[in-house]
Amino acid sequence: MEPIKKKKRVWIWVIALILLASAGAVAYAYATTAVRVGESPAVSFSGHTAAPASRAYTEPVLGGLLQKRVVQESSEPVTDLGVLAVADLSLDVDPALTAQWTIWKEGTQVFQGTPLDYQSFAFDSNGMYKAVLEIERPWSETASEAGFRYEFSFELDVQPKVLFSSDRAIQGDILSVYVNRGFETSPPDIETELGAPVFLPLSPAESIAYVPVNYAQETGRWEISVKLGGQTYTQPVIVTGRTYGKQHMIISQATADATMNNPEGPANWAERIKVLWDTYDEEKYWTETFLQPCEGPVSTAFGLYRYTNDNPVPGRHTGIDIAAAAGTPVMSSNRGKVVRAEAVIYTGNTVVIEHGGGLKTYYYHMDTLDVKEGQIVERGVRIGTVGSTGYSTGAHLHFEVKLGRSSLSPWELFDGSSEVYFTGDFVN
Repeated sequence: MEPIKKKKRVWIWVIALILLASAGAVAYAYATTAVRVGESPAVSFSGHTAAPASRAYTEPVLGGLLQKRVVQESSEPVTDLGVLAVADLSLDVDPALTAQWTIWKEGTQVFQGTPLDYQSFAFDSNGMYKAVLEIERPWSETASEAGFRYEFSFELDVQPKVLFSSDRAIQGDILSVYVNRGFETSPPDIETELGAPVFLPLSPAESIAYVPVNYAQETGRWEISVKLGGQTYTQPVIVTGRTYGKQHMIISQATADATMNNPEGPANWAERIKVLWDTYDEEKYWTETFLQPCEGPVSTAFGLYRYTNDNPVPGRHTGIDIAAAAGTPVMSSNRGKVVRAEAVIYTGNTVVIEHGGGLKTYYYHMDTLDVKEGQIVERGVRIGTVGSTGYSTGAHLHFEVKLGRSSLSPWELFDGSSEVYFTGDFVN
């Protein structure tokens, strides 16, 4: 019996040594398993590139029999963005990644969701904020799990901003006023004796107003004032003059009697055209530069003094006349909504297009009309043909630009130099 017991003890020791050696081998393999580190996901918030505050990943050991969990903490875990003066803070991260984005304001959670959900989120107040982005993705070719944590801190200090395109203008020009309300909820109010501008929304917090400088505006110093959030922002504007020519025109008695001398003319003009001067759409329809609406030379310039027959008192030409043969196509100068398409006693077959904020283009003396009121027309779309209807001496298109009641030069709209296109540095 004794030899058998000895054999058992020997086997026990052998097995114990094997188990101990195996455990040691496993421990050694666990400790020495190399981790093939991959790159962290690229993350940018408000234009600031961030490194992970921490990284955690699992690496298989012994062919996957065991899993090695590793956590790495950054020495500078929080990316401090400092004070931010804008509320539109973009988060840039690969949309294919599984990510969770959480934002706290002074300890209170104000947002939690995916980066895609964040696109519809809007900050609504100033204060101290903390944001955490958690991402899951493979860390190496062998790792089965990986997690990345990015932490941000920042202070929002968003104040209303009112900017002006210029401090000087020429008669017939347009100025732009940009407003970012910040977190101010009340709408801006604009006042000026230069014209009657209105604000068009660009985004929930941003809007822009176009200030007309009429072709006959008195030269000198004027002001534009914007009231917002209990403050008034004022910009002085120096208006300079244009050089206007003269023109003498002969109009037949028959044409004059049918139009300018028609007793129904004033009421018809007031009901069909003048009423449009004080209307506007709160939508900006156009995005491109304005086009000259038909081909042909300009026979009558903008703003000139016109003497008709023997009348010693001149009228003013508030648009341009484009000489063209009857039937020449007339195109919409820009995208907009047709607000008038009918015969008017003074101007004959007439089309008026609203482009937003009261900026309108007028097309007079046409032969045929190819659009209807209420119709949205695209830039460069045929709206009719050249004619000689109404108070006209021959085939041509009278084209006019108005912002509210102010008549404006079309040339700056055509060549892209108008302040209505202004996107550069505003006057602060």
